[in-house]
Amino acid sequence: MDVFKNSVILLFILFSASCANPEKGNRTVDLKNEIDQYLTKTMELHNIPGLALAVVEDGEIVYENYFGKASLEDDSAVDKNTLFRIFSATKLITSTGVFQLIQNGELSLNDTISKHLDHLPVHWKNVKIKHLLTHSSGLPDIVRYESSLSDEALMEQLSKDKMDFATGHQFRYNQTNYWLLAQIIENITGKPFDEYVITNQFAGDTNGVLFSSNSQETIPNRATRYYYNGQTEAFEKDNHNSGTRGHSGNGLNITLNKFMEWNTHLDNNILLDKATKSMMWSPFDFTNQKDQFLHGWNNYSVNTLDSYGFSGGNLAAFRKFVKNDVTIVLLSNGYEIPAFDIIINDIARIAIPELSSKRLVFEEDVMRFVAQGQFDKAKQSFQKLKEENPNADFENVKWNINGIGNAHTAQNELIKAFQVFKFNAEANPNWWVSLTALAEIYEMQKDTPNAIKNYQRAIVLNENNEGNYNEWMEDKINELNVN
Repeated sequence: MDVFKNSVILLFILFSASCANPEKGNRTVDLKNEIDQYLTKTMELHNIPGLALAVVEDGEIVYENYFGKASLEDDSAVDKNTLFRIFSATKLITSTGVFQLIQNGELSLNDTISKHLDHLPVHWKNVKIKHLLTHSSGLPDIVRYESSLSDEALMEQLSKDKMDFATGHQFRYNQTNYWLLAQIIENITGKPFDEYVITNQFAGDTNGVLFSSNSQETIPNRATRYYYNGQTEAFEKDNHNSGTRGHSGNGLNITLNKFMEWNTHLDNNILLDKATKSMMWSPFDFTNQKDQFLHGWNNYSVNTLDSYGFSGGNLAAFRKFVKNDVTIVLLSNGYEIPAFDIIINDIARIAIPELSSKRLVFEEDVMRFVAQGQFDKAKQSFQKLKEENPNADFENVKWNINGIGNAHTAQNELIKAFQVFKFNAEANPNWWVSLTALAEIYEMQKDTPNAIKNYQRAIVLNENNEGNYNEWMEDKINELNVN
């Protein structure tokens, strides 16, 4: 009788397990179908060669899939073994390494960098670890100089430069910051930066992860990074090489599975404890009281939900919606029009139950309508998107719409380009870039009065003279007035 009773109990347990949470199983299937459909359309619109994407919820992988080609030349498909360069998203790994040293008491956010590095210029004396992490150092950027320079020669050149701004005042993305962080890590640990990261964040396992900032290097299973040439309408291989100096800022190559494994260790407090993660994800107090950035991570808001992460090369993006226990990882190898943050934001709208139930507007909807020339629908979608996200500036959508206009211009489709630039300027009347683009297309169409008017408006809006574009636009106005 006991044997029969135990058998019945065992059958009941097995049956219960097989039927556990059928709604979750159905949701996973529905989620996969919806994301697959979304990515298929998006890859076509943005002309993305290859892509891998994963969604992790409550510690479980609820979506994982691979699309397109890792190499167009070899016709090899993206799969679980494909290594992607994540470019500046590498800085998430570097900042985590810094906070591991902070957690171990070997480093402090308030340490001056001169405590750990010798022979620094006197005018760098106020720069601290926290300033490097938050891009608030004001140091001159190494990208101004040839990558072929030795470290010593490069430091000599940088030492002669003035500070770009007062340390701590503002955010300005800068590769020097993370080059110095790598040197500090090496001086403290006595290990090469790469070895320190692989040992402390990947348990010494190099399967599916390595450092290389050299696009010309032949690495088995690595996806080729492509640039799209608008003139030839074809993809070309990236040949950039920033050497080992670039490893801490842009050098990580990783598979999707390995990145998800790293995320699991971060979630489970293996890499950092809760208190240290909280410190890493705390906002930095910029003295201009305007800029916003965490310590090595950015804070992105999607429909009022905060997420922490970073993007790299317009190709890779990593986002953690901590309160929702959802992480989204996107890896890709090229594009005609960049889409990385747009994709991540829309995947969040699909995958996070709090958002998906609201049937929100996708950023990709706006892009698709613009690409199809359906500007009335684009206007309605963009307006609704802004209403749903009152605190967002949609920088990526604006730039990507501009990219569609540029693509038309490259193909000498000036009427289509004009329509796109005009839409972008009307949808974003306070964005100087859209007005500059509109001015340029007016200039191409020999409409001098409207070209001058929009250049003038753009100058007023570009009050910080970003990229020193105001001087260029003033020269344009003078040329147009002469002619």
